[in-house]
Amino acid sequence: MKPMSLRIKLTFAFLAIALFSFALVGVFANFILGDQFESYAVDRLGRTLEGVVRQIAQIYARAGNAWDTMDLEDAGMDLLGEGLILRVEDAGGAVVWDAREHNNGMCMRMLENMARNMQSYRSGFEGGYVETRHPVEAGGKSAGTVYIGYYGPYFYSDADLQFLSGLNRLLLIAAGISLLACVLLGAYLAKLLAHPIADTIRATGRIAAGDYAGRIPQNSGTKEIVALTGSINSLAESLEEQARLRKRLTADVAHELRTPLATLQSHVEAMIDGVWEADAERLGSCREEILRLSKLVDELGALSRYDAEHLALDFERFDLAALARRVVTGFEAALRQKGVACELEGGDVYLFADRDKLGQVLVNLVSNALKFTPEGGRIGITVFGTHGEAAFTVWDTGAGIPEKDLPYIFERFYRADASRCRETGGSGIGLTIAEAIVKAHGGRIGVKSAVGRGSEFTVTLPADRPVSE
Repeated sequence: MKPMSLRIKLTFAFLAIALFSFALVGVFANFILGDQFESYAVDRLGRTLEGVVRQIAQIYARAGNAWDTMDLEDAGMDLLGEGLILRVEDAGGAVVWDAREHNNGMCMRMLENMARNMQSYRSGFEGGYVETRHPVEAGGKSAGTVYIGYYGPYFYSDADLQFLSGLNRLLLIAAGISLLACVLLGAYLAKLLAHPIADTIRATGRIAAGDYAGRIPQNSGTKEIVALTGSINSLAESLEEQARLRKRLTADVAHELRTPLATLQSHVEAMIDGVWEADAERLGSCREEILRLSKLVDELGALSRYDAEHLALDFERFDLAALARRVVTGFEAALRQKGVACELEGGDVYLFADRDKLGQVLVNLVSNALKFTPEGGRIGITVFGTHGEAAFTVWDTGAGIPEKDLPYIFERFYRADASRCRETGGSGIGLTIAEAIVKAHGGRIGVKSAVGRGSEFTVTLPADRPVSE
C-alpha cells in the first residue's frame, strides 16, 4: 500500500475531527433542543387551556350569565384550528355546544394531523386523544363545564414543526460552513507543517548524497519544526566541517610526508646509482628523515585522540606552579644549549585537572617559545589564579607572529613560518593539541603577539571543580 503524504493525512485528520465534532454537537443540540421544546409545548398547552376557560367564562358573562351558542361556535372553530376540540355543558349537564357534533370530520382530520406531526418528529411517540374537564362559575354558582380535547399528552402544530425544521436547517448550514472552514484551515495548517518537513527531507537527501552546503530556512512558526530544522542545519554544518577537515588533513599529511619521502628517495637513489657513497653521513641524513616521519605519525596519532568527542581526563587536585617548575626542569639542557634564559613567576595555584595532559600543554608551549627565541633571548611562565580560575602564561622575546596569522595558529599543520624550514617549522600540530586539551577541561587559550617583540600564550582553566564534557 502506497503511503499517503503528511499533508493529505493532516487534511483528512482535520476533516475527521470536524465531522465527529459536528456530529456530536448536532446530537446534543437536537437532544437538548427537543427536551427544551417539549417542556415549552407542555407549558404552552397548560397556559392555552387556562386561557380557553377564561374565554368561555367571558362569553357566558357577556350574554348575561347565559350561553350564547353563536359566540361558542366562533370560539370553538378558532380553537379547532389550534388543535383543540371544545365541548360546553350547562349546569344541568346538557350539551350547549360540541365541536364533534358541529364538524366531526374536521375534528378527526385535526387529530390525525397531530398524530402524524408527532410521529414525524419523534418516531414511536405514544400519544392519543386526551380530554380535560374545567368547571365554569359565575357569581359563585356553577355555570357549566368546559371540556377541551386534544392529541396528548402534548402536541406540535404545523407551525411548531416548521420552526424546528428551519432550526435544523440553520444548524446544517452552519455545520456545512464550519466544516468547509475547517477543511480549508486544516489544508492550510497541513501545508504549513508539511512544507518545512518536505524541505528537511530534501536537505537530508542532499546530505546523504554528500552535499553539506545547503541549509533549511528557519521561517516556521512552530517551535518543534524550528528545532528540527535547526538540528538538521547543525548536522549539515558539522558534517561539512568534518569533510573540510578530512580534505585538509589529507592534503596536509600528503604535504608533510612529501618532503621527507622525497629526500629519502633522492638519497637512496643517489646511493644506488653510485653518485653518493653509503657512508655514515648519508645514512645519518636518511635516519633523520625517518625520525621526522616517525614523529609526524606519532603526533597524528595523538591528534586523533585529542580530536575525539569525549577525551578521557584523569582529574586530580595539584599545584599548577609545581607542574610548571617540573616542565622547566625538563628543558634545562635545551635552554643552556641555545643560550636562552627562562623565568618562572607566581605562587602556588591549585586546581582540579588532568596533570599529565596539562603538562603536555606546557611542554608544547615552552617548546614553541624556545624554538622561536634566538640566543640571548628570554622565555617565561607566569602562574596565577583569579575568580575561581587557574591560569598561566607562556611568553617569549622571540620573532613573534604576524597579525594575519594569529587567527589560524591553532589549526592543524598551520605554521606562520613561511619557509617551513626544519629548524623552526615543526609539524604544526603542537598548538592544535594544546587547544584540544584546554577545551576538554572547559578552559580557553589565547595569544597576543607582535613581530619582533615576542608572543604570549594564556591558558585559563576552572579551578574549583572538574569539568566533564
